[in-house]
Amino acid sequence: MGILLDSNVYGPKLKKVDERVLHTANQDGEIGEDGAKALPEDVGSGPEDDATALPEDSGSGPEDSGSDAEDDGNGDGGSDAEDGSSALDDSGPFGGRAVQVLAICANFPIYEIIGSDWQQARYIYERREGEVQEEGMVDLVPTGPHRIFMACGYFRVKVYTDHGSGPPVITEAWDVQEDDRIKEYTRTIRAGPGSKLKITYLVIPKAIEANVEVNLKLKGLGSRSRAIYGKIKASVPHYRNKSIPLFSCERGTSLSFPSGSTSILPLSLSRIAVPSLWQLQLHIQVDLTVITYDSQEEQDKNLKFSLEFTREIVSQEREVDDDQIEVKIVWDQIY
Repeated sequence: MGILLDSNVYGPKLKKVDERVLHTANQDGEIGEDGAKALPEDVGSGPEDDATALPEDSGSGPEDSGSDAEDDGNGDGGSDAEDGSSALDDSGPFGGRAVQVLAICANFPIYEIIGSDWQQARYIYERREGEVQEEGMVDLVPTGPHRIFMACGYFRVKVYTDHGSGPPVITEAWDVQEDDRIKEYTRTIRAGPGSKLKITYLVIPKAIEANVEVNLKLKGLGSRSRAIYGKIKASVPHYRNKSIPLFSCERGTSLSFPSGSTSILPLSLSRIAVPSLWQLQLHIQVDLTVITYDSQEEQDKNLKFSLEFTREIVSQEREVDDDQIEVKIVWDQIY
C-alpha cells in the first residue's frame, strides 16, 4: 500500500491507497486516462513503500542499500541548475512542483524501471522487444512517464531485471519536497557487486507541462511505401547539456506511414516538465530519415533541423522536398 496526503483544516493526514495499477485514482475518484498497464503485484505493497517509515536521508546515505548521491561539490548530491541565482528568478504566473527525469544509465541488464510520487506510479523505462543491452555503462532511453511526477514527498524507483512476478532488485526513494530552487541530482544505486544504476533528475519547484505533438505530412507517391526512423529530443537551458529523447527508432525498426496523408508520430515520451518562466525557451531537435521503397530501390531523405519554442510560439513546420514535419506544443499546468 502507498501513501496519499489528504489535507484538512488540521493539517495533512495519511491515507492508504492501492498503487498496483499505473493509473491511480485522484482525490475525486477519477482514473488517469493514459491507458497504462497494470503494475507488478508487489509494487507499492511492501513496507519500504510507507513514506512515514522512511528515514530523512533515504536514498543518500551509506546504509541505504547501496544508493549514493553523486558529489558535485555542494555536499548534498545536487547541483543548482540556476548557477547560484535566487530561487525562481523570472518565474511565470503559475506552476506546480515537479520531478523531471533527465537521464538513466546502467551497467547491468534491466527489464523495467517504475517511478512513483505521492499519488501515482508510472513506467519510466521498459526494455523493447528484441532489445539487447550492451555491456558496460550504457544510456537507457526513457519510455515514460506519461504524466509528470510531483515533487511533493518522496520520488521512488523500483528496478526489475526480469519479466514476471519477481521482486525488484532495487527499491530506493529520495525526499524531493524540501528544494525551493531548481536543483539537479544524480543518484548512483548499487544492485550488487559491480552493478550500478545512475538516475539524473531535476527538481523544479515551479514547473509547467510541455505536451509535444509531431505531425508527419508525407507527399503522395502512388503505391510506393514510406517509413521513418531517427530521433527527436527536447531540452531547456535548465537541463544543461542534457536532452530528453521524445522519439528514438533505429533503421531496423522503422515505422511505416501512408503517403499523401497526415499522421501523428507516436512519441515514446510526449510530456515533459519545464521551469515556469516568463522568458520560457524549449528546444526541439529533429533528426529523422524518410525511406521511400519501390520495386527496384529505396531512397533515403534526411529531415534534420532545430526549433525554438516560447510561450508565444507553439507551432512550427519544416518542409523538405514536399515532405513536411509540424511540431506543436501545448503548455499546461501541473496539478
